Amino acid sequence: MKLQIKHIIQETKDSVSLSFKNGNLFNKLSYKPGQFLTVHVPIDNVVHKRAYSFCSNPYTDKDLKITIKRVEKGLVSNYLHDHIKIGDKLVIDKPAGSFYVAPKPEVKKQYVLFAGGSGITPIYSIITSVLAKEEQSKIVLVYANQNIESIIFHNELKALENQYPNRFCVEYILSTCANEAKNYHAGLANKTLLDTLFLKNNIKYEDHVYMICGPFGYMEKIKEILKTNGISREQIKIEVFKSPKVKLVGKDLISDVTLKVKGSSHQIKVRGDKSILWQAMSDNIVLPYSCRSGMCSTCKATCVSGEVKMTEGHFLSESDVTNGTILTCVSYPISEKIVIEI
Repeated sequence: MKLQIKHIIQETKDSVSLSFKNGNLFNKLSYKPGQFLTVHVPIDNVVHKRAYSFCSNPYTDKDLKITIKRVEKGLVSNYLHDHIKIGDKLVIDKPAGSFYVAPKPEVKKQYVLFAGGSGITPIYSIITSVLAKEEQSKIVLVYANQNIESIIFHNELKALENQYPNRFCVEYILSTCANEAKNYHAGLANKTLLDTLFLKNNIKYEDHVYMICGPFGYMEKIKEILKTNGISREQIKIEVFKSPKVKLVGKDLISDVTLKVKGSSHQIKVRGDKSILWQAMSDNIVLPYSCRSGMCSTCKATCVSGEVKMTEGHFLSESDVTNGTILTCVSYPISEKIVIEI
């Protein structure tokens, strides 16, 4: 399926949103607030697939909209920023992702949402959906950025606060903040600040809906703070935009990996600092994938022998991992011989 670009919105100096017309009545894309869209981007006769979260919501937004932050040396993000035009068409995969909500009008919840940088994208979709469809629920958003200028959807968030003063509040954490205002806080996320923000908004560390999306370090810090206040990992939904740099066995290990795919068998050699999916793609072996960050099930496989290590932040449960289920996009070899069934 192809989508045509209808609008291009410059959100900040290094982030843009692409708006697409959502087809006709019989060809509309269905998605959940917080999910992502995988786009196929042809560059120099090579098609690259990248996953970008919806910032639109399926309830009040007529068009589809994704937000793309420019990544230093990022091939696809820089191409889309510099070359994409209104009227261009992009091939897409079906929306996917386990980081989402399904608002229900009869439900009354307290949402505590944490975003860092462009991690606001799926969070924003969730916020607008809950405010529109779950009228008894309340939301506190804690949003971390480098400075005020880098806040994506800044004006939109302020407008939502004005529209829903009793249901929605944003607390900004800014690394560089010249003048602290009532909800702009200088520095980095820490336990003292978070405790203060919870107290300020009259909420306790209880069984609320906790969701985090942003850089790995920020997410780890928030999880650590929540844990010290009695909130378990199972109570938190997470979405990783960029996996941490991997320091596992390293490049000195060369593992012989057998990939069994739909009746065919492929032999590849994988360094300890390369993911199974990355090496397979480099060897022109077609494996299913979408998000490449461990947040969907597209690249799910089974490690039937040998050992791999997955980076933190993936969505698999402990029981899945115990049973040998892996995600090839975030799996790295740690034994000399490995067999994987896909």
